Amino acid sequence: MKKIITGILLTIIFNVCYSNEIISGFKMPESVAEGPDGSIYLSEIGERDKDKDGKITKIDKNGKVSTVAEGLYDPKGIVFYNDKLYITDRDAVIEVNLDGSWGVYAGTMSFPKTPVFLNDIDVSESGDLYVTDTGDFDSGGFVFLIEKSGKVSVMFEGNSKIKAPNGILPIANSKLLIVDWGGDLLEADLKNNKIKKIADGFDGGDGLAYNNGVIYISSWKKGIVYSHENGVTKIIDDNYEAAADIALSRDKKTLIVPDMKGGTVTLIPIK
Repeated sequence: MKKIITGILLTIIFNVCYSNEIISGFKMPESVAEGPDGSIYLSEIGERDKDKDGKITKIDKNGKVSTVAEGLYDPKGIVFYNDKLYITDRDAVIEVNLDGSWGVYAGTMSFPKTPVFLNDIDVSESGDLYVTDTGDFDSGGFVFLIEKSGKVSVMFEGNSKIKAPNGILPIANSKLLIVDWGGDLLEADLKNNKIKKIADGFDGGDGLAYNNGVIYISSWKKGIVYSHENGVTKIIDDNYEAAADIALSRDKKTLIVPDMKGGTVTLIPIK
């Protein structure tokens, strides 16, 4: 268990063209989640091919940045549940307390299939975790379920429809949204375990968000954030080097977009 708290002052740049707030100064920011107090929690991978320089960063409502937890390998997907953070870190899932202490929640040996590249994570209302393994980014991917009891099982295995799953998001009526790295936007029905394609063209598909029938999708390769509603896809913002794992604020008024290569987090007002 580790506990390290440090702080620096945040730099915020106002982007006149897009009317967005851009927060800079991060090392490969990958995923974001908003806490109960309105603070943004961010996973930073750190330097490529360097172990244990990954960390979880907090940006409070006053613009102060602090390190919540560090010493991680390559933290990626991040989600809140009951005042704890759950994070994918290479081949394990980490549980982080808000005081900065952390430990392994589901280790490599807990998975029925050896994890290759654990990526996104989200949570059901009951506290079960959905975790994607993107495999080799071409095939071999999995979607895992981690129950509150700690049991890990395979929900979906790579096939002709789902090859390299990345972003994942539970929505109403026992359904999951999944965006595949290959660019397909998928909907999985948990009642019958069937998967259907909703849309495509999101090459390097990374993050997902959802509100009132509108799906938001980020493309890491294209550096674009899209919206998809009633079969129509629109570009929301295309000002990124590598748009990573997005999230909506709790009030559903702001889309939070980490740019992994750009080292920034952008706050986009949503109408």
